[in-house]
Amino acid sequence: MQGIIPYFSENPIIYKLVLSFIILVTYIYLIRISNKLLFKTIKDNGIYYTTRKRLYYLHSIILLVIFILIWSESRLDLTIYVGFISAGIAIALREIFTNIVALLIIVIQKPFEVGDRVIVNDRAGDVIDQKIFHFVVMEVTTKTEGAQSTGKIVHIPNNYIFLHPIANANKGFAYIWNEIEIRLTLDSEWEDAKAQFETILNKHTQHITIEAQEKVHEASKKYLLHYQNLSPIVYITVKDGFIKLTMRYLTEPRNARITEDCIWQEILIYTKEGKGIKLA
Repeated sequence: MQGIIPYFSENPIIYKLVLSFIILVTYIYLIRISNKLLFKTIKDNGIYYTTRKRLYYLHSIILLVIFILIWSESRLDLTIYVGFISAGIAIALREIFTNIVALLIIVIQKPFEVGDRVIVNDRAGDVIDQKIFHFVVMEVTTKTEGAQSTGKIVHIPNNYIFLHPIANANKGFAYIWNEIEIRLTLDSEWEDAKAQFETILNKHTQHITIEAQEKVHEASKKYLLHYQNLSPIVYITVKDGFIKLTMRYLTEPRNARITEDCIWQEILIYTKEGKGIKLA
């Protein structure tokens, strides 16, 4: 050992070669360990591939800077080397950092929570898990109205909250407006039809209107809401040779399809039995 140190002092090139080799082997070993940890931690193949690729670029930049420091004769440019490392980290791990920052915003501001139904970048689903770099949703067929699960699990990066609008059907006001459009012929008894449709609407949605009034009062403490009339209503317009009756009502996001199905069944029974009422 006593002879090795003087030998390396007299042969700096050999010393640098040996040191570079040891660092290279050690770094390769550390990279393999980090890849195994990533593989066990990240289940989504796409996210795993992207993260591993970016870490590979980062490792390459760091290793290059280390070799420059070893083989460079100048020690005055250390700040430049540190700058290179910082720039490499910022570029290679840009999305990782933004995902972590987005996670902090999700945890603190709570734009959504596990169990909420959200729409992100035109993709709708129920949030079923929150990870460090992404959140997981169970995809549904449509946005919110009458949605049904497709059974697909979708992983969405946390930084999507910076890039795309996020609609949450469960935050603030816990109900959505739904509309059913019915077309009648011009010779139909639209007055009787309107009255019957209002009765059907009240039967299925009046209880939600009462609940919604209380929810609006609670939500108005946090958000600036302008809802005045929450009662179900039937609008009438005449268009393209038919009478259009639009039934507008409040419903819970997850019960929208069930409620619409019940309303439509009663509408079809009424129009089938009612005299003077014809669907266009």
